Amino acid sequence: MSKDKIDLKSTYNVPNLERGLMVIELLATKNKGLTLAEITETLSLTKTTTFRVVSTLIFKNYLQKNETTKKITLSRKMLTLGISSMNEQSIVEISIDVMRALRDELKESVMLGVLLDSKGTILEQVSSSYPVKLSVEQGTQFNIHSSVGGKCILANLTSKETDDILDSISLTKFTKNTITSKREFKKQLKEVKEKGYAIDNGEDIQGIHCIGAPIFNEQGYPVAALWITAPHGRLPHEDFDKKGQIVAKYAMDVSVKLGYLYS
Repeated sequence: MSKDKIDLKSTYNVPNLERGLMVIELLATKNKGLTLAEITETLSLTKTTTFRVVSTLIFKNYLQKNETTKKITLSRKMLTLGISSMNEQSIVEISIDVMRALRDELKESVMLGVLLDSKGTILEQVSSSYPVKLSVEQGTQFNIHSSVGGKCILANLTSKETDDILDSISLTKFTKNTITSKREFKKQLKEVKEKGYAIDNGEDIQGIHCIGAPIFNEQGYPVAALWITAPHGRLPHEDFDKKGQIVAKYAMDVSVKLGYLYS
């Protein structure tokens, strides 16, 4: 290595920034989190340095602390940045065969979407094999509270993450079925988590039903959602549970491809 390169490293190295990145990189491998003491010991830092670095990252919303367990984990902000920087084409490539298989089984249009901040975004779709179908362009945004994509992901976040997101949006009424009460919405999210799938009962567009399920990464974090959409006549209420379980199975196939291990 040349002397110039050595000098540049010593001149531009920022110790506290480097320590902050060390903390972030460490917590990225510990999905259940670490205490302040565990971070200090693992990284061989002083207690004062660890406290200052972690406190700054919590203040800037890159880390979060569970006041009951004292565990510190990456925040949704940090995880969202990771999803944003993820090559969207790669998750599409991982999902596309599964999406086509789901379309072939249920005949309906299949969508793949993610949440970025307070909105959802469609990454890919596979069109229905029926003549009448719902089609959207890649990059189309969707509302979190009235979509299965939003419900699937929100239902599998921590209570704090969900509350923070709900506090940042308005539960706008789009149809007579749109849920506009946060209390009722949280109740439905609990059901989504228990069942493993979510439904859009014509809540975003009157007469259009959707059924979706979450996609998890290897840390068990809900990074995306997979769902089918169709006119209510082809996707009636009595089919919700049967088809919901089918969609959940295919979504889990994508999760496994992303490294998710489930029992």
